[in-house]
Amino acid sequence: MGKTEKTSKEEKKAIKENRKKPTKSFKETVALMLRKKWLASTTQTALLVVVLVAAFLAINLFVQTKDLPEIDVTENKIYTLSDASKTAIEKVKQDVKIYIYGFEEDSSLISFVKQYANINNHITYEILTEESNLEKVKEFDLSSGYQIVVLETADSSKIIDTSYEFYSYDYETGQEVDLTEQCLTNSLIAITAESKPKIYFTTGHQEYSLENELGVLATYLKNEAYEATSLDLITAGSIPEDCNLLVIMAPVKDFMESEVNAVLDYINRGGDIIITSDVGNINETYPNLTKVYDVYGVTMENKGYIYETDTQKTAANYPNIFVPEMSSSNDITSDIYSENGKIWLIYSGKLTFKSDDELKALNVTKEDLLTSSDKALYIKDLSQTAAEAANSAESGKSVIASYITKTITPAVEASEGVEAKDAVESNAVIMANSSFITDYKVEQLSSTYPVSYLGNNKDFMLNSISHLTSREDTLKIRKDMSTSTYEPTQEEHTIVLVIIFAVPIIIILIGIIVWNVRRRKR
Repeated sequence: MGKTEKTSKEEKKAIKENRKKPTKSFKETVALMLRKKWLASTTQTALLVVVLVAAFLAINLFVQTKDLPEIDVTENKIYTLSDASKTAIEKVKQDVKIYIYGFEEDSSLISFVKQYANINNHITYEILTEESNLEKVKEFDLSSGYQIVVLETADSSKIIDTSYEFYSYDYETGQEVDLTEQCLTNSLIAITAESKPKIYFTTGHQEYSLENELGVLATYLKNEAYEATSLDLITAGSIPEDCNLLVIMAPVKDFMESEVNAVLDYINRGGDIIITSDVGNINETYPNLTKVYDVYGVTMENKGYIYETDTQKTAANYPNIFVPEMSSSNDITSDIYSENGKIWLIYSGKLTFKSDDELKALNVTKEDLLTSSDKALYIKDLSQTAAEAANSAESGKSVIASYITKTITPAVEASEGVEAKDAVESNAVIMANSSFITDYKVEQLSSTYPVSYLGNNKDFMLNSISHLTSREDTLKIRKDMSTSTYEPTQEEHTIVLVIIFAVPIIIILIGIIVWNVRRRKR
């Protein structure tokens, strides 16, 4: 009995002492196991390294098979689809196959195209090679060295030459502009759209044409899902009913009366129009075309040119080549203005308008888009040198481009029982310059690249067209590739820090631990 009590007391004492001893944590247990079992010998240490490397490779292979989205931490998200693109792509209802030729699976373009396919299962892609699909390679007449993207639906296709359609440059600053998303998204919209805005460019008066002087503009219009074509009014006799926008680009000769009547009829139906002009032949008169300007209460003054005296706005020593001031409020220029953009003009004329009362009587409202500075001169005498003509030139701000709205109220119907028509609006962008959007090269600005590439010249024209055709679905996504500023979200920042700092630090610490344990074992 005494022995039993003694044993019981010893057990209680042992239990009490064991309770006082701290238990080992999981981390301590693992560390102890590593020191005693894995790091005790060279063989076991080498085996541990092999296991860790194998685990690393296995995780990487697993992640690759899952095709997880990439993290884009650049400020302008140059590797990620914009929300506007995602919204547009979600609306695609037709099956579209994107064929890619001249790119490897690990290229950035393939990663970009995958984003489209992930958003909408109607969109698929295939990397074309002669080995994988010789039939398609022959169908599209592809050969080594090409880098081509082809979008194909059941009844149409579109070929994109990536070498010049995916990238542009601001040759004034040397910045590369990425058009990949704009081109792909708008091409998908174009190829799947039930209808595309139809733009007619008049011909027959020595205007600038899409085939010759406006090649850059023609390429951008195609990429932004427009159908642009030439129109000879003498042959056609009238503006087609499917015309969404009529463009008259710098006619050298006057329109015939029948042509102007066709244009006026189009305006009275509520048709929208762009009219541009360059400094012209001082002996040429335009009595018929003037009738179109009169509808909007504007006079096109192209017998002289603006001489900008503010040297901060001009090309060096060339006051006839300058950057105009632009509206910050109109939809056409607000984006350009907010980005401190600029438009280069060469030998620009000016617009003059009737008085406010006269414009009101014409049911016309206007908003100036582009103007010269207050310091500018307007030189009328083209026979004199600029310095001589400046002495007698008009001074002050000149209007160069305006957005004009004309409200057309139909006459009251004479016969009883005939329902009166509602009033319609004709919107116009009228500009006293045309060369800004041409393929011409101006030595003082660039001896290599056309004027239309400089600054925001093409953006002004494209924005005007987009606004006048109510293109809410067309995207303007011209990403600046010159810088890729690191600007992630907090979550992305944490991930990047872990990858850049934490992982290497962990590896270094493991190395130190292994070295320290091995040193003690000696």
